[in-house]
Amino acid sequence: MTLTFEHDDYQTELNNRYKEAQSAVQFKGFRRGKVPMDLIRKTMGKEIESDTVETITQKKFSELAESLKIKMVGRARIRHFEFKGDLTLQVFVQYEVQPDFDLKPYEDYEFIRPKYTVTDSSVQNEIKSLLREHAVWVNEDKPATEENMIVADAQKLDNGGMPIIGGRFENQEFNLKAMSPESPLRKSLLGVIPNDERVVDLELADKNGAKELAKIRVTIKEVKRQDFPELTDDLAKEITNGQFESADALKTDIHKQLEQFYEAQAEEALREDIAQKFVKENTVELPQSLVASFSDSFVENAKYRLGGKFPPNFNIDAFRRETRPSAEMQAKWMLIRTKIIETAGIKLEEADIQALAAEDAKKYGIDTEAMMKNYQSEEMLNVVIDRIMRTKVYDHLKSKMKIKEEVREFKPEDAVEA
Repeated sequence: MTLTFEHDDYQTELNNRYKEAQSAVQFKGFRRGKVPMDLIRKTMGKEIESDTVETITQKKFSELAESLKIKMVGRARIRHFEFKGDLTLQVFVQYEVQPDFDLKPYEDYEFIRPKYTVTDSSVQNEIKSLLREHAVWVNEDKPATEENMIVADAQKLDNGGMPIIGGRFENQEFNLKAMSPESPLRKSLLGVIPNDERVVDLELADKNGAKELAKIRVTIKEVKRQDFPELTDDLAKEITNGQFESADALKTDIHKQLEQFYEAQAEEALREDIAQKFVKENTVELPQSLVASFSDSFVENAKYRLGGKFPPNFNIDAFRRETRPSAEMQAKWMLIRTKIIETAGIKLEEADIQALAAEDAKKYGIDTEAMMKNYQSEEMLNVVIDRIMRTKVYDHLKSKMKIKEEVREFKPEDAVEA
């Protein structure tokens, strides 16, 4: 789209920007606010013009997009702009729109919703996690499993199998459960008993960080298991800082927490299945800017998980390639969800925000009025609206489709990230 602005349409805004710059900048030899306007124009003119054009263009384009009912994806981007001889400003804008597509009927879709049961073993696993710091490692005379820790001497060997001087490390501890399932060392240690020997090829880093393939002889000295104390009333009180007075009270709370967690996981699993089904059944042409925005969010999330910055060897381009299918899936589901909102006539009401604020205020022990004010703020409103509309779409779909519950035990591989 080409937008045309006459001189009077932009000059007032441009003059204001120059005055703001003049009052704020300080050049050598001039007091703040006393820099000549000619010098401001010479040194900062292009930057100020660009900022002015960006401001007036976004405002004008937003008005046009609303009046023309343009269904935007992301923000409009200024490709370039130019001033004509009569001081007319022309701005060339690029933007992407939501693709037009027909949503396939979904009333006959069928889904299985898991109903996870809380077992005694799942409760005991949670108790073991709480008691882990009170557990002690003891020797046992059985073949090692993933639950064991191995104490061993490691000797680096040369290509002929002879020990390398300075390459011996004694009493090394290997917690098998903490090691990667694909680790060659972990695989070689499973099933060992004291006095066994294993020779394994490992990729090691030298003192300069360079990788090398090394042959290591591992001599098993001890196979240890964790011995957990009995959960008594006193211990329950200690590990929960007095929150629970008895072991039974703690077990009851763990059971309740697991039920809530399993229910949330079941809902998330169903949501994921529904999204996958809609994405598979509907053909949607994806705007690349939308895919890029999801890819950017994946990169930022990965950076956050790594402590706020990537390690030196992290390949961002490779990461983007690997996660692109997920970015495309998320983008497609967002467009489909928007289509469902339109076709089903799903609306947002003021009462929806009030209800969510009241619910969350109760959950987090915050004043409802304060929560409502926060949710109506400019920073939070779009996030809150998106959250509400996702739930409304989900509730609408559940009311239209066939959903059958299936009782099953929860397993680690069933975990779904919300």
